[in-house]
Amino acid sequence: MLSKFGTKIALQRAGLGNVSLPSLPKNDSKGGEGGPGFAIPNPFGNVQWGKAFSSWQAPAEGYAVADPPAINIRAPSNSKLRFPPIDGRPCVILFLRFCGCPFTQKLFLRLRSLANRHTGVHFIAISHCTPEATAAWTKKIGGAWNVDIIVDEPRELYAMWGLGVSTWGHVLNPRNGINQIKLSKQEGAVWQPVGEGGCRWQVGGAYAVDERGTVRWGAPMVSVDEDIMFEDGIRALGFPAAAPGVF
Repeated sequence: MLSKFGTKIALQRAGLGNVSLPSLPKNDSKGGEGGPGFAIPNPFGNVQWGKAFSSWQAPAEGYAVADPPAINIRAPSNSKLRFPPIDGRPCVILFLRFCGCPFTQKLFLRLRSLANRHTGVHFIAISHCTPEATAAWTKKIGGAWNVDIIVDEPRELYAMWGLGVSTWGHVLNPRNGINQIKLSKQEGAVWQPVGEGGCRWQVGGAYAVDERGTVRWGAPMVSVDEDIMFEDGIRALGFPAAAPGVF
């Protein structure tokens, strides 16, 4: 009890006094749950261990990671993501970190809203989770709307665009946890089950490419919780960022 009280004080000092501590199952002295014996918290009761462990594993060797494309050079192109674009529209591209990440959810929802406003721009999200996991995650957060989704399980596109494996500091920075709590309180974005095939070490990123296939904006994410301003990419393509729209 003292430990729980001390934790509440620590949260208040950190400016997180409104965060509710979860109620955890208790084990009795014989190992059963809910008994009268010594209470031992079980913080792992709802963890999906198979997906949790696999998402923390370093990804298998795949394609060699290229240098991130610089501004004003020709965008990388292949059959999955071809430039210059076939429909003649400039593109804004979001490489998802993984389906289930609350920061990824926030960025995707922002991209989706902008896609509804800027019909002259082709908005694309790229996932390395399986097609089934990507579709399930997209449905859970309300659908893709005007965003086209490309599934890149082998992470070939990620490698072409300079998006490789992140560092410990990138993933495990304590600031990420604090910002995750704030994000949950302010916008309701919470951790969901990690999408099948998802890897927490994958670096995400965003780019804007004009109708001639030239990179005009973008870079790999510098942190898990980076708040990407897609509006800057839209402006780099020559469009006003505040285009009218429903959302």
